[in-house]
Amino acid sequence: MTGDQSDPSFATTLAHGLDVLAAFRNSNGSLSNADLALHTGLSRPTVSRLTYTLAQLGYLKRDAKGRFELGLGILAAAYPVLSALKVRQMARPLMRDFAAYAGGTVSIAMPFGLDFIYVETLRTTDAVPHVPDVGFTGTLATTAVGRTLLSLFTKDELQRYVQAVKSERPDELKYVQKRTLPDIELCRERGFAVSLGEWRREIFGVAAPLYRTPAGDCLSVNCGIPSFRFSAEQIERECGPRILGLARSIRSLVDNT
Repeated sequence: MTGDQSDPSFATTLAHGLDVLAAFRNSNGSLSNADLALHTGLSRPTVSRLTYTLAQLGYLKRDAKGRFELGLGILAAAYPVLSALKVRQMARPLMRDFAAYAGGTVSIAMPFGLDFIYVETLRTTDAVPHVPDVGFTGTLATTAVGRTLLSLFTKDELQRYVQAVKSERPDELKYVQKRTLPDIELCRERGFAVSLGEWRREIFGVAAPLYRTPAGDCLSVNCGIPSFRFSAEQIERECGPRILGLARSIRSLVDNT
């Protein structure tokens, strides 16, 4: 749980409930109260009360073994956010073309704490080693899309990001200082970023920043490409400039609506 818990306006119980829901982000199946207590650091009685309440409200449901899965209430809560992002519909034809060219998965991402989250994703084949979908999250630090999102941050926002890494994920700090920050500057110079197997060895990532919304939200477009399809040199020389062109085309569509 993050947030200033000493703030009298901070609703700790609500935050604990959201921690329970967040535990499912890194799980491929159902979780028991014991599992959730382990994931969240909360006591079993606290977790039991939270899961009961969340199930009553439709955010969790029980499976045949009495374990918990996410419920449809999660989708209902997310719908207004996704429907408001009109870029998702406008960009799909362009994203499909790039996915066909690269043989990978093209996605639009936004920052989510120290991670990114996909708000749109598209592929033309399932013959890839990693098949994400809307709602998938991953770390900003080691990914091409993470670096492009961070390249849209202001100086103060980037400093706060580094401080957050230091306090919440200290094991990533050295990597961020030596690799992520220099790559952010490189992205600002040439308009795209790459990650050559740093996140997953079998995946080459290439990404470009899109824009910031009037509310300050950052968006980027990326493509995860099986490493056997292109050499590292081709990713830099061919795929990088192409995804920069894709980002420019998407921005043009958004600007003209």
